[in-house]
Amino acid sequence: MYTATTRTWVAAALAGLVLGTAACGVSKIPTEPVPVPVDDPPPQVVPIRRLTNAEYLASVTDLFAGTTLPDLTFVPDNKILGFLNLSSSQTSSLVRMEQYESAGQAIARVVAADPTALTGCDAATSSELACAEPYLHALGKRAYRRPLSATEKQALTALLMRNEGTVDYPTRLGLAIQGVLLSPKFLFRAEFGDSTAADTGTAGVKPLTPWELATRLSFLINGSLPDAELAAAADTGLLSTPAEVRAQADRLLALPRSQAHLVDFHQMWLGIESINALSKSQTDFPTFTPELTFYMGQETRRFLQNVLFTQAGSFADLFTGGYTFANAQLAAFYGVPAPATDWDRVELDPTRRSGLLTQASLLATMAKEDRTDPVRRGKFVLERLLCRNVIPPPPAAVAQFKPLDLSKTARQQFESHNQISPACGACHKTLDPLGLPFEHYDASGQWRDDDRGMTIDVTGKVDRIGPDGKVAESIPFDGIPGLASVLVDLPDSRTCYVAQWFRFASGRLNNDSDKNFLDWLSAKFTRDTKIVDMVAELVQSNSFRNVRSAP
Repeated sequence: MYTATTRTWVAAALAGLVLGTAACGVSKIPTEPVPVPVDDPPPQVVPIRRLTNAEYLASVTDLFAGTTLPDLTFVPDNKILGFLNLSSSQTSSLVRMEQYESAGQAIARVVAADPTALTGCDAATSSELACAEPYLHALGKRAYRRPLSATEKQALTALLMRNEGTVDYPTRLGLAIQGVLLSPKFLFRAEFGDSTAADTGTAGVKPLTPWELATRLSFLINGSLPDAELAAAADTGLLSTPAEVRAQADRLLALPRSQAHLVDFHQMWLGIESINALSKSQTDFPTFTPELTFYMGQETRRFLQNVLFTQAGSFADLFTGGYTFANAQLAAFYGVPAPATDWDRVELDPTRRSGLLTQASLLATMAKEDRTDPVRRGKFVLERLLCRNVIPPPPAAVAQFKPLDLSKTARQQFESHNQISPACGACHKTLDPLGLPFEHYDASGQWRDDDRGMTIDVTGKVDRIGPDGKVAESIPFDGIPGLASVLVDLPDSRTCYVAQWFRFASGRLNNDSDKNFLDWLSAKFTRDTKIVDMVAELVQSNSFRNVRSAP
């Protein structure tokens, strides 16, 4: 029954919206000024979402705080455009269901081993029912992220008291806890809205219940279920206005765990969350060690922490500024003096290094094991920073690629792409001007003045796409600091950044129906707007606080 029910919920979750495929580099987000909706647009349909592995682990850690939980193993979450929480990637399987069952059993076995310590009540002086029932009802409320119905309370009590005469108390208590952890009401996030409320003014749109809103807010900012203060706000009706939601968001944004979670979001967006496992050819890069990759990851995390929260920085601050945070080893890698104290701020040459795009974690990840990868680097800029799709080359075109010619620079070799086929030329005409300007950074992310003695040309251009889907303008730049300067002033790069937050918050890819909302939110997000203020605008919006029923 459990597996069948879960599969039904997963099938519903797979009804999420998927972004269509566009021609190479052509964005569905216009870059020319467009009329921006004056009013906050209403929401679109959101899918049912399964907890990601990280959300599951964070939730059970919060549910059983103070208990050392067993190691839990799950099949990896699928990734779409960097994100692990998009409903369209959350396919289910019998293996995952079995792993949930094993996890529930293992957790229950540990936490229910001492019922008195767990419930704070000694059944020997009271009764098992009197001790365990309040605990189970409170656990169910936190796990399901809403008050329990009378039927749900009775079901938990029935699990607890089943086979009372033949099965010991800890085992039965563990069975009831396992029932909570195996319930789709814990494993999935379904948002139906407040059925008792009137439509908000748009047909089929209702406000989220206070607990649905608290849950949406908490998982976005905190990566877990609502904490005690947010739960109390949901219980007492203190999430009914945008200002009350903003107050809770501001409180959560100040928490260290929330800040770490949103740094994780940016690492997923950048595609560098696995930097610690990155390796390079030891023949070509003998100093590229696991220790160095760990430091590269730490550098980016500390830089993001500083921009997002310490200085309450802006979109422009993510990409500009010739500084970073380093220890002695990373400073040596960058060729600058070591800081007085590890992980202090260090100044870099702003003509070579500028914000995230020139950090080693990104540059090394977007490269091959033994050489640079202009295609991957250009694809990163197109997909992650401009939200434009890139169609993979057809097998026939891949078969025509020539062996690497070490007597030529990457730019010279890539000129042959136009000769392979018109399809290759069309894509590389867009990819190459964004990827080749990274050539001053080798496959490890280290600066190089030349490529094996040959001069490097790092000029490039960013195409601005008009409302008709055609190139309206090509904006030239020289080097990656120049690209960074173009991106912070380009409206569609900021719209793309807003869209990344939207995807992360809603658990789905945006499509044409979301354009009005993205235009509305992007219009409030200039290059110098504080990122935390943009997040506050997002969570106060109609789209975030309400839900549209499926047609």
